[in-house]
Amino acid sequence: METSNYNSLMIPEEINIKLHEYAKLIHDYNKTTNITGLKDIMSIYNELVFGSIKPLMKVDVPRGTSFVDIGTGAGIPGIPLILYFGGNIKGVLIDSNNKKIKFLMDVIDVLGIHDRVTVIQGRAEEILKEKRYRDSFNFAVARAFAHPLVALEYGLPFIKQGGWMYIYYAVTVNDSDFYDNKGLRRKAGVGIEDGSAGLHKEEENTGGGDLTGIIQYLQKHSHALGGHMATREEAIRHKVHEGLLFIKDRPTPNNYPRKHAVVKREVMKLRNV
Repeated sequence: METSNYNSLMIPEEINIKLHEYAKLIHDYNKTTNITGLKDIMSIYNELVFGSIKPLMKVDVPRGTSFVDIGTGAGIPGIPLILYFGGNIKGVLIDSNNKKIKFLMDVIDVLGIHDRVTVIQGRAEEILKEKRYRDSFNFAVARAFAHPLVALEYGLPFIKQGGWMYIYYAVTVNDSDFYDNKGLRRKAGVGIEDGSAGLHKEEENTGGGDLTGIIQYLQKHSHALGGHMATREEAIRHKVHEGLLFIKDRPTPNNYPRKHAVVKREVMKLRNV
């Protein structure tokens, strides 16, 4: 089997075999049904599969940890996290696309991970109407799903008090402009790698906008949802050194998440910040 350049980080061989098998499943399925813009298997492995694990490799995941993946698409990042963390973790993968749900069911069958993965077809805002899903998971993840505001609104309500939400985003804890809010201006992108964007097209990508204005809004909105954006010190303590990390402080009020159209209007306003 061809070896990834990223394997210098020493993923155990038995896990790496499963990760490559998953990458091949995406590659083969993508020949007939478009689920990613990446065409060769090593790009799929490096950018999608390993790229889903890399930011969270060092986080503490004790046995019994549960998570939810919002807008999982082809299983990114949920399936790689399940494979990497093994028996310590169980995940619920959510997507509204029937073809992707069918693919995920095939993946779960081939990889033999039925006991660790639950797949739900639907939109997060509808699923959250069921009380059993609210304030119940240890963490949530979203990658290339939507604007960070949308991901936050539909992700944080799933998490229990003391849990966290991670949004894949091109910023690191060493970005002093980001953490110190000194007015960094740049185009705000959703994914860490460009290749991730093709996995889920239900929402438009972030587009333009003042990053500082967006971050300030996310900080404020996370409080309304029952949490807060992690400080640099909190991110380092969680062993997360890139992306957006939010901590859940209290149950999310029942009036969240709001209707999809309402959240989308707020996203449009942010693009004009």
